[in-house]
Amino acid sequence: MATVDSEKLKKIDEKMSQLKAQRQAIVNREKEKDRKNRTRRLIQNGALAEKYLNGENLPPEEFEKLLKELVNIQGVSLLLKNQNNTSET
Repeated sequence: MATVDSEKLKKIDEKMSQLKAQRQAIVNREKEKDRKNRTRRLIQNGALAEKYLNGENLPPEEFEKLLKELVNIQGVSLLLKNQNNTSET
């Protein structure tokens, strides 16, 4: 009787381990998919920023200075603030 119960417990433990591994695999796939989507978005947005700000020939440091200057312009900062508010709702 005790052997039967211990075998059942062992099988249940094995099944739990398998389910945990399957769950972790799914979580890992979702994280990877999110990472790839973020990377794609960053590349696309960066390419658009470079295109419209004529930053093709600027080194990253200079391009960052340009972006900082643009963000500090009052009209641009208001536009960005409004854009952020509408995207949050």
